[in-house]
Amino acid sequence: MSYKGLIDRDEGTLRPFVLTRSYFLGSQKYGGYWTGDNYTEDEEVFGSVKMIMQNGLGGAIFGGADIPGFIGDPSQEMWVRMYQAGMYYPFFRAHCDINNVNREPWLQT
Repeated sequence: MSYKGLIDRDEGTLRPFVLTRSYFLGSQKYGGYWTGDNYTEDEEVFGSVKMIMQNGLGGAIFGGADIPGFIGDPSQEMWVRMYQAGMYYPFFRAHCDINNVNREPWLQT
């Protein structure tokens, strides 16, 4: 319905982009997903890779995780590790909750 609503809103002139973490069989036709709000921990890197690969086997090939973790304060090593893994994700975004430092490296001081 989100996809259809965006088509109707723009009178079919723009291609919609829908991003969700709640999807079902057939959702890959309408948009991408992300793995949900992850933490800045080593286990999250491995977990996100596993989830993205497993969902890809199920047909949902356009997915990604919050880089370098949504919740927490990442170490420098975590920044590097998540960006290294994230560059191979089909969908890459630097993202965090409102209480943390921006995740874009060029915004860091």
